[in-house]
Amino acid sequence: MKNLDLFGNEVDIPDPPRGRKKTPTMQGMFGVKEGLECRSCIHRFDYHRARTYHKCEIWLKLCFPGGGHSEASDIRLKDTACGKFEKDEEFENDT
Repeated sequence: MKNLDLFGNEVDIPDPPRGRKKTPTMQGMFGVKEGLECRSCIHRFDYHRARTYHKCEIWLKLCFPGGGHSEASDIRLKDTACGKFEKDEEFENDT
């Protein structure tokens, strides 16, 4: 997969490891943005069933191509934001 850096150059997105190891976190793959949380990112969405599960659309595409309808693909809203963080302009203390 390719992505664009700040200067518009194409860069490789690291492939997540496969196998029996734990799925890497977005923070481990792309670094962190201190002072920001996943809760205010535009890539976060809520998956509603018997209760609400919080997911990241980028992480699902990279690590869970089959859908990610499990606990393993959930995120915590209070986690420090990863390097892919984009501010959700409509965010207002949404929980």
